[in-house]
Amino acid sequence: MGLIYRRLGDGGVAFDEATWQTHLLTPAAAVIFETLVERATTGALPLAAAEDLLARELDVDAGSHEVQQLLHMLQELNVIARS
Repeated sequence: MGLIYRRLGDGGVAFDEATWQTHLLTPAAAVIFETLVERATTGALPLAAAEDLLARELDVDAGSHEVQQLLHMLQELNVIARS
């Protein structure tokens, strides 16, 4: 089982086959998701590496409440490694 991701307009939809949960991603969340998945060549990225990548490549404040919520969701989806 895995994660199915599809673009939907400017945003995206992620479906977790294990839990049957569907996550709608805003355009900004879709860009973050796609960037992290592109860089995760050997499995889930560590949280610190994901936060650093977002700051360096996308100029995103990884400490903001909204981004932290997204990163937590991505941990649940195993895109980011759980601490």
